[in-house]
Amino acid sequence: MVSLSKIQHSNSLISTNLPSRPVAVFVGATSGIGAITLKTFTKYTLQPRIYIIGRSQESADRIISDCRTLNASGEYNFIKSDVSLIKNVDRVCQQIKEKEKAINLLFLSQGAAVFDRSGNSLLL
Repeated sequence: MVSLSKIQHSNSLISTNLPSRPVAVFVGATSGIGAITLKTFTKYTLQPRIYIIGRSQESADRIISDCRTLNASGEYNFIKSDVSLIKNVDRVCQQIKEKEKAINLLFLSQGAAVFDRSGNSLLL
């Protein structure tokens, strides 16, 4: 397992190793590990452009407020979408493609459908 000190050192290099104004997409980052990762990335990045994909506007508003406190020079965009439907994934991708030439970081932490052997499915 990687030590906490190595992780913290790696995080401290983000601002010098990524281009200025990096573009990051966080899918499922309105709570849990996704939200913590988003806030950490925001803290260490210079002028990030971040897209947050999720289902809850209320949660996104809270996360964006936290991000603006951590890094006022960032741009934070929420796209409300349930990405458990592939047509929504296509729509979200198209929205981002219309605004960006490239993405520097893609972080996926959304829930996923799990299919058990009995044919039942459960959304985590």
